[in-house]
Amino acid sequence: MTANCLHPGFVATRFADESGGWIQRLVKLAKSLGAISPEEGAKTIIYLASSPDVALVSGEYFYKCKVETPTAEAQNDEDAERLWRESEKIADLG
Repeated sequence: MTANCLHPGFVATRFADESGGWIQRLVKLAKSLGAISPEEGAKTIIYLASSPDVALVSGEYFYKCKVETPTAEAQNDEDAERLWRESEKIADLG
């Protein structure tokens, strides 16, 4: 079994479509200027789930079907530990 993370890109989904006000207008404009289709956004997910090229790859971060280095913020162990603790509380696991 493998576990990887990915960023699908800026995908034109229904996210924020009903947020109202200036946020809704801003998101709509941004989507029209640079969002990719849901099909395009799904490519990395499909790749990770089905490609023999990554069948033994685990613990990586992917963008556009390639391994990328996450930002420094995403690699902060202290923040990760805090997120884990808060997630346990929310899930009532500890």
